[in-house]
Amino acid sequence: MMKKLNQFFAVFCGLILVLLTLFSGCGDSKNKEWLSIYGGVLGGSFSQFAGGIKQIAKHHVTDVKISVVSSSGSIENTRRVNENQNALAVVFASESSLGYHGQEAFANEEPKTNIRMVTLLYYAYGQFSTLANSDVHTFEDIVGKKIACGASGSGTAQTLERLAEAAGIWKKFTPIYRGGTNGAQELQDGNAKGFFWLVSVPNDAIIALTTIKSIRMLDLDTPAKKYGFYDKYPYYFPGKLPEGSYEDKVEPVKTIVMPTVLVANKAVSDEIIYNILKHAYTPEGHKIMLQTTQAASDMTIENASKAFLIPLHRGAYKFWAEQGVDIPERAMPVN
Repeated sequence: MMKKLNQFFAVFCGLILVLLTLFSGCGDSKNKEWLSIYGGVLGGSFSQFAGGIKQIAKHHVTDVKISVVSSSGSIENTRRVNENQNALAVVFASESSLGYHGQEAFANEEPKTNIRMVTLLYYAYGQFSTLANSDVHTFEDIVGKKIACGASGSGTAQTLERLAEAAGIWKKFTPIYRGGTNGAQELQDGNAKGFFWLVSVPNDAIIALTTIKSIRMLDLDTPAKKYGFYDKYPYYFPGKLPEGSYEDKVEPVKTIVMPTVLVANKAVSDEIIYNILKHAYTPEGHKIMLQTTQAASDMTIENASKAFLIPLHRGAYKFWAEQGVDIPERAMPVN
């Protein structure tokens, strides 16, 4: 009898311990603020940076838990972070500005005035890949051909449309709306003559492509200058693919460059945004970001203000003011 009582007591104590653990865990969860951060497609820089920010929060910001959400890209992310009071997102600087002011893709919608700037993450390079033996040598040569150009609703697809419109060749080629590894696959399989992606360097999908096919990239800076692209779209600037980006398998070319940024809904806690930035810009935080992607080398105090095209989140304003960063009038916080 005593043996049975001892067994019952042991089981009872074990059950109490489990219940206490569960209730303790629930209490911790209730004390955390749950946020979403919208990234991008598989193989893309958006998702890498979203994952890096999640790691920063996981290790250093104890009162928040962040989940990474995939998406088609910059335009979708701008819309979603505007609607979701508990959201951050990776977007191109262009979409942050156009969305906030209700222009271009957002012209028939309400302006996305709930979004706020947080920081620059990296520079995205316009990378137009074609096979080495392709008959596509200039941007204008894409007329009459199929081009993989990022998912519908992505900043990549919108960028190709802008450049093609400036050159007068929009709707004279067939866009295939697939980005990341899927877009690279279209070129590899011969379903497309080109693969355009606005992305950081080096990029895993393009690295994988170079191990299977011999490719080259098109000069996009020359047509951009020729057709007044930079004048019409001042958030882009000219650049060159960095030397050794793809282990000398791709010759560096002149191209267009776009700052890529982190934005947040204005309702996200000022303290959380401040603490994310505070830890992201420490040597340890920067190391976490670099382990996620080498493109995080662009993420410096000196580079940050180049992306301040819309009002800063108040938590971000506090951080950047403490760093002595010159904040332009357009980026001053608003209600």
